[in-house]
Amino acid sequence: MPFRVRTATASRWWSLHTVFNTHCLCRNLYYSALSKPQFSGNCDDFLQWLERKAACSISSSLFIGNSSYGRSLFASKIIQTGDCILKVPYRVQITADNLLPEIRSLIGEEVGNIAKLATVILIEKKLGQGSEWYPYISCLPQQGELHNTVFWTESELEMIRPSSVYQETIDQKSQIEKDFLAIKHIFECSHQSFGDSTYKDFMHACTLVGSRAWGSTNGLALIPFADFLNHDGVSEAIVMSDDDKQCSEIIADRDYAPGEQVLIRYGKFSNATLMLDFGFTIPYNIYDQVQIQFDIPKHDPLRDMKLELLHQYFIPPPEDMKGLSHPVNSFSIKFVLIPNLLFVLQNHLDNIVQFFYIDSLY
Repeated sequence: MPFRVRTATASRWWSLHTVFNTHCLCRNLYYSALSKPQFSGNCDDFLQWLERKAACSISSSLFIGNSSYGRSLFASKIIQTGDCILKVPYRVQITADNLLPEIRSLIGEEVGNIAKLATVILIEKKLGQGSEWYPYISCLPQQGELHNTVFWTESELEMIRPSSVYQETIDQKSQIEKDFLAIKHIFECSHQSFGDSTYKDFMHACTLVGSRAWGSTNGLALIPFADFLNHDGVSEAIVMSDDDKQCSEIIADRDYAPGEQVLIRYGKFSNATLMLDFGFTIPYNIYDQVQIQFDIPKHDPLRDMKLELLHQYFIPPPEDMKGLSHPVNSFSIKFVLIPNLLFVLQNHLDNIVQFFYIDSLY
């Protein structure tokens, strides 16, 4: 189930029609670095709780606040490029290892780490204030606050039917249901209580994990405090794992003034991936791509030459897109939505398609 796993999730292909209508589909606007914070005493309590649990300082450079786009992290003092702005020890990160051993041992390989981690979230949530993770769990988005495509209505999904995201949304929902049934059966067979958790609850938990967890040498993990940071596609700041120090850390990629929202990059994701796994898009995304695909009939006298050209000029997938299948009769181009270049792009595509189709019609 390919959710964020931030630095590892594959980008998705969108049709030109869908990319052009991205802004009509988007429910969450781009996170603005200039958003003014609204202070919250509960946010301050959260950082103090986490530092007590970790028995060390997490950050002296950031504070939690609410912008118009939700919970965010802001600079509490001047931050300079190269400063380490936070360190979260592995011991206060939530992984699938937090599952009870007797449950974890029964879960087969067919159930992925996202589903396992989602199960941890549901169990801890059912414990309420009795959970050691309650201050963190209570800060996570509630049902109805996420806008990933798995939560879209049928009429909304019809708007993206021309896009591969439509089918990926259907596949994602199907995988979540499959994992839910497997997990629920394991709890029933082991006489453990899964509470009254429903498929809807499980889907919400999976989406929380898929949109917040990070993949690292420590496995898939939820990193409290770090996951309050919002996304900037051009930022060079990312969450890094330091196995020697047994912690995850972030290094500032630019200077920040006090009160300015601090942003990082979740990954080199297209708007298709951002909408599918995160529930938002960004304007002028430099990682947007489109796939041009067509059939070259076997009877085409120029078939061999055309296939050779495709192989010769095929653009290999970037690091964040490894794992996707790429048909031999397709190619990809980077695409940034710039209205003034739309006509020029269309002319180039027309010329390319005309060349590959002209003899295939006979």
